[in-house]
Amino acid sequence: MFKLTFALGSVLVSAQLLAVPEANIERYTVTTERSFYDDTLARIFPQYRYNQRDIGSPLHINDILLQSPSVSLNGQGGQLQNINIRGFSRWRVQSLVDGVPVVSDRRAGASIGFVPPSLIDNVSVVPGATSTYLGSGAIGGAVNLHFNSVVEPTIQIGVSDNQNRREISYADVVDDTDWHIAYRHAGNGEDANSRELLDGFEQTSFFIRHRSQDSDVEEAWTLYSHNRDIGKSSSDFPTDRITVYPSNTHWLGKLRFNIKSQSDDSENGLEASVWWHRNTLETNTLRPEKRINTSDNEALDFGASVGKRLMVSEWFTHWQLQVNGREGVITDESEFSLPSASLEYAIRTLDASELTVAGVLDASRSFNSVSVAAGGRVDWQRQSTDIADVVDAKAVTNANVSGFIGTSYAVSSRWTTSIYLSSAFRNPSLTERFFSGETPRGTVLGDSQLDSESATNTQATVFYADDQISGSLALFYQDVDNYIERKTVRDNAGNDTEILQYSNLDSAVIKGANYQIKWNDLNDQWGVQLTGAFTHGKDNHGATVADIPPHNHRLTLHYDAKQWRWFSSVIYRASKREIGDGERELERVVTLDIGAALQLTPRITVNADVQNLTNQLFYSSADDKAAYAQGRTIQLSATFLL
Repeated sequence: MFKLTFALGSVLVSAQLLAVPEANIERYTVTTERSFYDDTLARIFPQYRYNQRDIGSPLHINDILLQSPSVSLNGQGGQLQNINIRGFSRWRVQSLVDGVPVVSDRRAGASIGFVPPSLIDNVSVVPGATSTYLGSGAIGGAVNLHFNSVVEPTIQIGVSDNQNRREISYADVVDDTDWHIAYRHAGNGEDANSRELLDGFEQTSFFIRHRSQDSDVEEAWTLYSHNRDIGKSSSDFPTDRITVYPSNTHWLGKLRFNIKSQSDDSENGLEASVWWHRNTLETNTLRPEKRINTSDNEALDFGASVGKRLMVSEWFTHWQLQVNGREGVITDESEFSLPSASLEYAIRTLDASELTVAGVLDASRSFNSVSVAAGGRVDWQRQSTDIADVVDAKAVTNANVSGFIGTSYAVSSRWTTSIYLSSAFRNPSLTERFFSGETPRGTVLGDSQLDSESATNTQATVFYADDQISGSLALFYQDVDNYIERKTVRDNAGNDTEILQYSNLDSAVIKGANYQIKWNDLNDQWGVQLTGAFTHGKDNHGATVADIPPHNHRLTLHYDAKQWRWFSSVIYRASKREIGDGERELERVVTLDIGAALQLTPRITVNADVQNLTNQLFYSSADDKAAYAQGRTIQLSATFLL
């Protein structure tokens, strides 16, 4: 199958957009997704970073990401809950760990919950189509986790009452090498009505990194994370369905090179990287008095890239070649009948591989108060399966072209306007094409004849910044053709098995707006930030597509003194009445988080925070299987510099 999509766009975000006072940068920064594209993205596409200062001690990485008005949660609760960016979720959002893609064969999409929050300094959020740089998985945007830089030995400990959570981490550095060890354990929590939630887990992780300025290998790092007994917090628990992930392991890493020959008189050498991600996942689903279903997933993802920065007639240009692959993408399933626990079947429901080759080229330039940028991607992919009874297509080939073009205009020293247009694409995942088997939700069927999604994206942005106030308003409109949905073929009325199948819709439109406004006093002690988003999504028949989040707003207030800090956040989530397949209506809810940090000595800092202070009862997402969120949670933590 050959699929060609191309569109151009224009974006307006000039260098003045980055002129935020230095004191604000630690908390909210317009930055870039990856260093290779800094020169271009800083001119054309607003991206945002968030850290942990205004949320206390996060239990999950998702808690940090939720500071972005573009991000919400999807699916059922627990450690493996995935994220949503502007109504795009599952395989439409690319999650990265320091530039390494995290891909999953779970029908819910990838989760980055295997990364301990203590390892992460901040996260960047890239809303909108970014297929030109990141490929098929970024039709809806991307998030990237950025590691801490360790400067001296550090111990962190933390506890919380809900889930009886305990965690400890140790970080150290010797010369150019730093490492981080973390252990976290949490039992089942409770919602606001003291009902048990199946959201416990145990996590052990180890990270090591080496940096060098005297070698072609500028950086090398690896992370291993072993997660055990992860509960899937579902409304089916405990009477209808109990899903536990006994083991979830991740081993990933990256080597980054800067190679410059003696004959190369340019300022920059070849920039190259090699990365890998090996992951396994075991799933046990118990339907009381009926049966037990188990599945074992494994995959090896890998990739390499090489590129260079060049100055061509006053244009900053970048080129890059990328090769990404997935091998040994396997799912094995078994079913045992109850009460005899006899084996009913043991089959392989997915055995597939994938290879992608792509080339990227961009260019950007500033003309006084105007900045322009453009880029394009040529992408070829081959997907194949080794399961004998997949007769429609043993292998599928996809070819796509995507691009963008942008311009920004600095209206004055404080105001900047922008317009952004881009094309994007998404090839069906291996699961959507080739999987056929049992999941915690029911039986899911793939379709090897699915067409690739293609999209055009338009975004207009207005940005303001002075010494105390900064803010932005973005309006976006994304038209997606061949939108892939998991549709219910048969529900479970009078039957304990729901059947769902992936299929193409004709088209869908997702549109909306998001805003961010921030104020700091001149002494940088008091600060206020207000953020929010409005999102709508319909298919060509007028039906609401799944994953569209309810409108949300967040007001954060903080005060910084020399030795202590205080913050509070009020989060408003509107009601949701228009729902897609597999969703439920939501009532509006207002929650309150508060916290404080105190520096006891120059080397000891303690933190206390309360999440959901008013103990509100609300569903964690619109998924019709989602459980209630955790009730009031009190957390204490301490940091010791050794």
